[in-house]
Amino acid sequence: MTHSTGTPTKSQAARFARLHELGCIACRLDGVGYVVQAEIHHFLAGNKRIGHDATVPLCQWHHRAIPWPFCTEAECLATHGPSFHRHTRQFRARYGTDAELLETVNGIIANG
Repeated sequence: MTHSTGTPTKSQAARFARLHELGCIACRLDGVGYVVQAEIHHFLAGNKRIGHDATVPLCQWHHRAIPWPFCTEAECLATHGPSFHRHTRQFRARYGTDAELLETVNGIIANG
């Protein structure tokens, strides 16, 4: 797979593996824990990916507004809150800015 930010280095690939292990940061902040495998969300600046180190884990609902296998879109929105790409403003109001989410995730990674 090619990326607009290039192929991840070994360190960045290890970061991605760790992000998958952590699960969705939005679910974690809501106290839900690990529900489904997280996808890697790259933060942008000027509509371009900042890089592989500016990434956080989000489940398919919180990332791309694809409902979890066991609930409808309306149920996911009502129960689990906004998704990043469909409800960006509400998502940031609930979970924090890109910088805040990145800081939270990096702190979790640093503290094991």
